[in-house]
Amino acid sequence: MEMAVVRLDIGCGRSKFKGTLGVDIVALPGVDVVADLTRGLPFRDNSISEIYTSHTLEHVDNLPAVMEELWRVCKPNALVHIWVPHASCPFVTWIDPTHKRGMTIETFSYFNPATNHLSYYSKARFEIVHARLNLSTIGMRRAGFRRSRGLLAMIVEAVANRSRAWQYRAERWWGPLIGFDEARVVLRAIKEP
Repeated sequence: MEMAVVRLDIGCGRSKFKGTLGVDIVALPGVDVVADLTRGLPFRDNSISEIYTSHTLEHVDNLPAVMEELWRVCKPNALVHIWVPHASCPFVTWIDPTHKRGMTIETFSYFNPATNHLSYYSKARFEIVHARLNLSTIGMRRAGFRRSRGLLAMIVEAVANRSRAWQYRAERWWGPLIGFDEARVVLRAIKEP
């Protein structure tokens, strides 16, 4: 029997992705399910087809435990779309006093058993199927770049996102110099069917 397709937007706030159930810790307009991600989601194991979470994970204390909870509710091969502030940009990472951490694309490699990271601390298993570094023009504007900021950001993003290897180099070597504002990753849940 085919299971229903259920998509979640975790930490949706007042606006959620179209076609999703909005999940948030606060009962705001548009929130369908009030739940605290850190205390467990009110969904069965292997019941969710797709998850969106935009600028939510940086607010949690225990990221491995939260990733395990996302993994628990995901069906095999479910996609998890994540947007987080990039650790290389202190302005974006720490402007919000409720942020606990910045992250990089490499943060999510921790949950991939094919990497050499210490993934034995978590049972959550994901592979990165897409990743992108975003360089906002906010920092460039503050630094005095006016007309060229859009073009410069487009060039930097194009080079940084050429491949996973280029993203690694950009995070490691360029990040401290220019500060990427955001990392976006799409993960696939690795589970035995």
